[in-house]
Amino acid sequence: MKFLLSLFFLAFSSSLIADNRPNIVFVLIDDLGWNGLSSYGNQYVNTPHLDKLAEQGARFTDAYGMSQCSPARFAFLTGQSAARTNHTAVCLEKHVLPHARMIQPESNRMLAHDAVNIGRELKKSGYRVGVIGKWHVDVNEKRLRPEMKDAYLAQWGFETITPERSEDDKKLVMGSTLGVLNYLKQDQSKPTFAYLAHRTVHTGLEAPKNIIQKYVDMGYNKSASKGGKSSEKPIADYFAMIDYLDLSIGTLMKGIEAMKSERETVVIFMSDNGGLSRVWDNEPLRRGKGSEYEAGIRVPFIVHWPEKIKAGQTITEPVHITDLFPTFLNIAQTPAPKNYPLDGVNIMPLMTGGDFKRDFFCIHLPVYIPHYAHTPSSIIRMGDFKLIKFYGDYQQDPNEKVITPGAKVELYNLRSDLSEKNDLSQSMPEKAKEMELKLMNWLAERKAHMPKINPNYDPEKATDSIASKVDTFGKIAYKNSKK
Repeated sequence: MKFLLSLFFLAFSSSLIADNRPNIVFVLIDDLGWNGLSSYGNQYVNTPHLDKLAEQGARFTDAYGMSQCSPARFAFLTGQSAARTNHTAVCLEKHVLPHARMIQPESNRMLAHDAVNIGRELKKSGYRVGVIGKWHVDVNEKRLRPEMKDAYLAQWGFETITPERSEDDKKLVMGSTLGVLNYLKQDQSKPTFAYLAHRTVHTGLEAPKNIIQKYVDMGYNKSASKGGKSSEKPIADYFAMIDYLDLSIGTLMKGIEAMKSERETVVIFMSDNGGLSRVWDNEPLRRGKGSEYEAGIRVPFIVHWPEKIKAGQTITEPVHITDLFPTFLNIAQTPAPKNYPLDGVNIMPLMTGGDFKRDFFCIHLPVYIPHYAHTPSSIIRMGDFKLIKFYGDYQQDPNEKVITPGAKVELYNLRSDLSEKNDLSQSMPEKAKEMELKLMNWLAERKAHMPKINPNYDPEKATDSIASKVDTFGKIAYKNSKK
């Protein structure tokens, strides 16, 4: 009898601690434009593995990141908007236009080590949490020695995922993918969250030589430099990067299937910002990376979870990268942290047939980015409509080094005017006023840092910029953060 009771209590206790929540693999691509996949309109490169991911899951047509990499990563990790956190610029770059019409607010360039972030929240709920690839939310990352990496990432609750290295995989595209598969296999008693932050397809241009040659043989140009030039488009090296990325996704999905785990695995694929127009044509979207127009912020977004999500869905509801935080919490059956305001919302109902309602969301971009013709602005997307508010100046032609003074708004119906050619702000003034008011109230509620009129404005020197690769305060900040 004692033996039977022992078996009963053992089985009962085991059932209590059994954790059948799914693994989550989040694949974040660097600089992949909205039309970078053949399922989104790429006519140069076939991406069969990513297309299959979309066919078996949900493909979002109106998904948004940020206009550059660091702000997108801050938004995903925190679930909060740049308006709330002031993470508005690339952490390792600083551009100052001392004579421009506006004074831009100084960006917060570090994710605090004790900050609430999705990895730490999932870890607290019982997940193994690992990251591999581009971190880019701390000005001190470039100063990091390899032997410090484990302790460094542990400050945010993440483990280091180790890549597999090979000679013709300079950006560790396949190596990082294999590293994630190894991480998933290491301990299958717990659910795993793996953040696969690729450094591709960001320049410099790097891909296996045989894949580059494949596109050269098709008649496309091999770039003379790692940076690529507009005059070289269409560029074989860039096509090869997309091709190789797609192959890695095939390896990822085959590896997950080969594990034959009883635990489900959710795979989410997204880009941080739009495509770099120097090496990629973003048409029909307007402009490119760094811009407030669609090619700067609209990105491919795919969710694959066959056990829960009906295959073949195309979802046109606008979503934002801040939505990932609450969505991941929902997938992981984990409550949101108390007294922590989220700007994103759980988007699972869009894929499972549940109720979903959001009137609008906003994107705050209050800084100058001279090389992308970006001036301080903010965006509100409400239904089919998008309004851009330029606070004090704007650059009409990205190819001309001319900044036009004056605040203005632009209004577009993206459903009928995807290329943002027809500004409706004058023909629909009431709609423009309604959306501008909602935007400004939203920013005020989050106490957003705002640009101000520059008393030293000089029209003749307005485009003169001072740029530094890394802020000089970074080393001091790192010392202080260690205390």
